[in-house]
Amino acid sequence: MVHYEGIFFDKKTQDYIISLDKNKLPVLNDEIHCTFKPKPTNEELFDELLGQEIEIELIGYGSDGKNSGFEVKIPEKYMKYYINYEEEDPTKLKIPHITTSISEDSKAYLTKNLNFISLDSPIKVTGKFAYWIKEEDGTEYLTYEKQKKY
Repeated sequence: MVHYEGIFFDKKTQDYIISLDKNKLPVLNDEIHCTFKPKPTNEELFDELLGQEIEIELIGYGSDGKNSGFEVKIPEKYMKYYINYEEEDPTKLKIPHITTSISEDSKAYLTKNLNFISLDSPIKVTGKFAYWIKEEDGTEYLTYEKQKKY
């Protein structure tokens, strides 16, 4: 099952993004990414984007001692695919972001609540659109493969 979909980064880019984290917390995010949609329905699986390289910009940084991460700017042509809405207000999109690290007692999804401070200048990074799979047995992995739609 697709647990979430979005832009994922190779190891070199992940290490670079983590190196920019000014307040590294004890737990590094296990897979640096920008979520476009958590738990997408079959209609929200964007197979046409799979494997596409997408350049985004890191435009802000935030850390509150529990979560650290970056606000990102997604190119306009991809924003129609960004359907990551607030749980509290399903008409409002979450600020596109990347979680870099968290405290022992926090969750990565809470990075959306940070007060992001604008960076002096945007930092461009490139990732690929993919699906993060979570199987019923707990196995998790990244794939660029289309998923069977039922």
